[in-house]
Amino acid sequence: MNHPDSDPSATSVSSFPRISRRHALIGLAALLAQAGFWSNPLSAAMQAPASGPATGLAPATMLFYTLSQTITGHRDLSAATAARIEQAMRTNVPGFAERLPQLGALLVTGQEAKALLAAASAADAGLRELALAIVAAWYTGTVAGNAAQGTKSIVVAYAEALMYRTVADGQVVPTYCNYGPLWWLKAPPAVRVSAPVEPKPVPAPATTGTPETKGKQAK
Repeated sequence: MNHPDSDPSATSVSSFPRISRRHALIGLAALLAQAGFWSNPLSAAMQAPASGPATGLAPATMLFYTLSQTITGHRDLSAATAARIEQAMRTNVPGFAERLPQLGALLVTGQEAKALLAAASAADAGLRELALAIVAAWYTGTVAGNAAQGTKSIVVAYAEALMYRTVADGQVVPTYCNYGPLWWLKAPPAVRVSAPVEPKPVPAPATTGTPETKGKQAK
């Protein structure tokens, strides 16, 4: 049996160059950077395309999304819900495809809902109706149908309906569990209203003169 030292195929560990931990980390970082896993966050934010909720929307849907943000006054709307509402309005609202670009032409940067509605009202009565229909769809989560035209109402969203935001501090969305199962069996929270105070008796007003007997004729 040959000794390991005499075997030319056996390599002594001491023959490998020693690599410090610092050099190993630097080499690993270089490999990650080359593979695309390591980047400057600032440069990545400047070069990467926007990845917000409205990324990838079609131009018409993006216009509807921007109109919805302005006319409702809510900037945190769901882009996916906007796409569903737009599709439903194309089905149920006559002339929607033609009037949407007309309403979009009235948009101004930093515009408030009242200003957009006023501009739509001054431009065309149909644009005002469209603006109000968009608001109604977002607040009810439903695009109303027209029985005369053979269209049925389309429910687009439920929990995301904006009407529930108004009372969110004291009311949850109906059918949704509030404070855990059977929460209604617990005692209601204190309303922080002082207990009623009994009114103090009011003394009868003092009378003057002598009361006359009924039926007595004046002399």
